[in-house]
Amino acid sequence: MNLVSFLRGLRGALFGLTLTLLAAAAHAQLTVYVVRHGQTDWNLQGRIQGGTDNPLNATGREQAATLGRTLSSVSIDAVYTSSHQRARQTAEVFEGRAPIRPMDDLRERFFGKFEGANDKDPAVLADWNKRRFTWDDNMEGGETLESQSRRAENALQHIRAQHPNGGTIVIVGHGGINPLLVSHLIGVPTKEGASAINQGNDEIYRIELPKSGTAQIWKLIPRSKLSEL
Repeated sequence: MNLVSFLRGLRGALFGLTLTLLAAAAHAQLTVYVVRHGQTDWNLQGRIQGGTDNPLNATGREQAATLGRTLSSVSIDAVYTSSHQRARQTAEVFEGRAPIRPMDDLRERFFGKFEGANDKDPAVLADWNKRRFTWDDNMEGGETLESQSRRAENALQHIRAQHPNGGTIVIVGHGGINPLLVSHLIGVPTKEGASAINQGNDEIYRIELPKSGTAQIWKLIPRSKLSEL
């Protein structure tokens, strides 16, 4: 084989390799596990936690450990967590398995005057439930739902940009921001998803995001909630 024939053959082989890589990229899929942090004392006491930076309690630490065991066979490329300590402590169960990257945009919404209020107080609970899903209500010194939704969208844009070729990631968030994240990921209006999606401390969502087509979502039902099957 002369040099010209060799180069032509090499060029053809490279072109074929390029097509193969492009075909693989076209089918690259990002799998996202969306989890909520484990329980805190304020969760247990029925207090509105929001932006208050509380740690996990004993139950929360066990829930985090269970999360690690549940996903022990999953190959994870990265873990993105809210920078609140209850989320970071939950994410620590993946230490050594994947990079753990705290993000302020994944923090919970600050609920202003309602921070720390006990939801067993009927008047407070009624006022909070009336206002919490109002798009532009800052809860008297807190953050609006609109602002939190933008943060969720910004976080997802940053995260997806880190994984152009797909893979598997975990997002550790909160009861308020996770419904917004899920809404953005599966194409549900955030105003609808914010009030309709309710994730427990020990529940896991798995979302598959193909480069084209419709996102698919699964929910892991813990033994304590078999009635949801």
